[in-house]
Amino acid sequence: MPRAQIDSVAFFNCATGAHHSTVAISDIIFHQAPAPFETGLGLSDAFYSFGINYAGAITNNNYPDFLRSLHTPDGQVRDLGTVDILRDRERGVPRYNQFRRLLGMSAPETFEQLTGGNDELAQELRDVYADIELVDTLVGSHSEPLIKGFGFSETAFRIFVLMASNRLKSDRFFADSWNAQTYTEEGLHWVQHTTMKDILRRHCPELGLVLDQSENVFAPWAKLPKSKAYGGIETNA
Repeated sequence: MPRAQIDSVAFFNCATGAHHSTVAISDIIFHQAPAPFETGLGLSDAFYSFGINYAGAITNNNYPDFLRSLHTPDGQVRDLGTVDILRDRERGVPRYNQFRRLLGMSAPETFEQLTGGNDELAQELRDVYADIELVDTLVGSHSEPLIKGFGFSETAFRIFVLMASNRLKSDRFFADSWNAQTYTEEGLHWVQHTTMKDILRRHCPELGLVLDQSENVFAPWAKLPKSKAYGGIETNA
């Protein structure tokens, strides 16, 4: 994937679909976040621009360059890719194969098995680790072939399913306090009968036409004709 595709964001006009601008993400983070809105971009334009694109795939060789040399407001320069690996090791997260064994899953015996036959990626892992048992869990999970319909690896999905359900069960607002005394009858009605599409439409009525044509707002939205015609490499849906 071209680096410009994951290190830049393309903004479009939500009314016309026309391309407004393409901006490096590193130029619109932290205190610079308001910058796009100072050039005539509106909130609805921003939502439309994000809505018609896929997020970056959770896979190897797809880490944004700007996050590998991130200048934070405290004056530090951080490589977040390295930080992710370092934190896992400091916290005692088992390496990939042992992690899978502890989950009751099979452990690949070769790098080619891990990558599902992707020889190029297998060789990259071999060059870095030499021993299949040393592959970091995060790296290994990013190297697995995806099950059809999955957005990320089966290994990560096992943890996601566990933590997502536990988070809901341990939240009193979804458990013991899920009642009219806490929310009021009106509040319960709003929660039970409001979708993400409703929220977007309520706050950004300009998105109505696009949302009407979009079946699922958590997948790339319908594009207006001028957006479809735009051929910039930083767009991917």
